[in-house]
Amino acid sequence: MKYSALKGAQDIYPPDVYIWQDVENAAKVVFSVYGFQEIRAPIIEYTDVFIRSIGETTDIVEKEMYTFSDKAGRSITLRPEGTAPVVRCYVENHLYNLPSPQKFFYSGPMFRYERPQAGRYRQFFQIGVEAFGIAEPNIDAEILSMLKLFFEKLSLKDLNFEVNSIGCEQCRPDYKISVRDFFSTKIDSLCPDCKRRLDLNPLRILDCKVDACVKLKQGVPRVTDFLCNECRGHFSKLLSLLELLKVPYVINPEMVRGLDYYTRTTFEVTSENLGSQNAIAAGGRYDSLVEDFGGPPTPAVGFALGMERITSLIISGSECFRHSKEPQSRYDQALWPL
Repeated sequence: MKYSALKGAQDIYPPDVYIWQDVENAAKVVFSVYGFQEIRAPIIEYTDVFIRSIGETTDIVEKEMYTFSDKAGRSITLRPEGTAPVVRCYVENHLYNLPSPQKFFYSGPMFRYERPQAGRYRQFFQIGVEAFGIAEPNIDAEILSMLKLFFEKLSLKDLNFEVNSIGCEQCRPDYKISVRDFFSTKIDSLCPDCKRRLDLNPLRILDCKVDACVKLKQGVPRVTDFLCNECRGHFSKLLSLLELLKVPYVINPEMVRGLDYYTRTTFEVTSENLGSQNAIAAGGRYDSLVEDFGGPPTPAVGFALGMERITSLIISGSECFRHSKEPQSRYDQALWPL
């Protein structure tokens, strides 16, 4: 009997595995220079860890998590993303008692029951960072600058840095009402998921990738028009810092991200060479999540990198690697000098 890998999973072997190693090594070196230390959280968590953090009405929780009951009847989930386990670890181990800021990076497999397509797998790999304890936008700008350096080390070009602010608990409710009112007149044209989202969480409509819903977003109110003074000031200072650090950016007012824990800053790094699934890194602030997990009020910000998409860009941009007949020599020829 012949066996094959599960649908949505892939084997990574030489010569491509050497590119994966180079990307991982680059992350460890660059992130360490910025003061991030490695953290390793379990692949499995209690399901409530993700429901509490990601949000019950998100697609990840509703449709995409690998969840099962163990022999004791406990609901267990294979981690679909890395932030919630790191926050759980941060709170459970009282890491907030250490001097701030606390800065961590992690890597490893994540799991989502999505339809396999270009750049998406059911087991996929991410490298992420999380920084705890700084409320000012300086840390937001720092990690975006760090991302820029990381991609330069990998010789990746033609990348777009998209930024936005989605406000806070004080100003976002008014924006939700405005978005709900906007789409309520178009409800018959929304996809089935977005019809349900309209009442439960209208901001999720802005994250929908269905063509019909994408077209309906034209003219939607901009979240930046609803920001309170504090959020507006935070965003304005972030943009000034990005200009000072020479991080190129564009403001994408429709970018809300697909997770409920984000506040204020959100961002994505995209490539025009990946088709519709074009994000290779994404993240933002989650200033309330530590408190939601039972810890003290702690501002935080982070991001995750998609390994499959990054390595795809490297391979497609370097034909000598793809056609090399000597895998080991390919590894010896470093992708970038440190």
